[in-house]
Amino acid sequence: MAREAFRLHGIRAVKMDDLASALKMSKRTLYETYQNKEALLIDVLRLSMEEHQAVMDEFKARNNDVMDLIIEHFKIRTERYSKTNPLFFSDLKFYPGLTDEFRDIEKCNQEKTMAVFARGIEEGYFRSEVNYEFISKVGRQFSIIFRTQEEYAMYDMHEIFVSFVCTLLRGICTEKGIAKLDSFLQENELV
Repeated sequence: MAREAFRLHGIRAVKMDDLASALKMSKRTLYETYQNKEALLIDVLRLSMEEHQAVMDEFKARNNDVMDLIIEHFKIRTERYSKTNPLFFSDLKFYPGLTDEFRDIEKCNQEKTMAVFARGIEEGYFRSEVNYEFISKVGRQFSIIFRTQEEYAMYDMHEIFVSFVCTLLRGICTEKGIAKLDSFLQENELV
């Protein structure tokens, strides 16, 4: 309920009074659970990340091809971000604890990301001479920039996916990886 409200209206537009009302509880009860809106947002973020991981685990059980996993990950994130009011992202700067939480989660995911890159090399999709630690750090920083800086709000998330993410991904791919990426883009009419 809170997650949907934040996604649709932005963070600052959603008042704790409104959430308490919608949840049919007193504001006091809500504040007994969450000290402030930022604490609630952190829980919402954690829940979203756990749900994303569950969806990816389910996908992995059906299709364990590393390139398909990467594409599915970006496809889900792009879809989620494209359905989120740009105010949500621009409001993040008012909640430094939430921005810190994003960074902490992404740092924790670093080990998983490096394992995916290693598998991509092993499976022949990624070039072996690339500094993947650097690529991962740059990717995280650009993700933060796209989510938080208003000058990028004019760009649709699908445009960012095709213009930035796919370009970055293509740069680390072997011919086999490029063929797989191109096939996905054509099947989904993204090019």
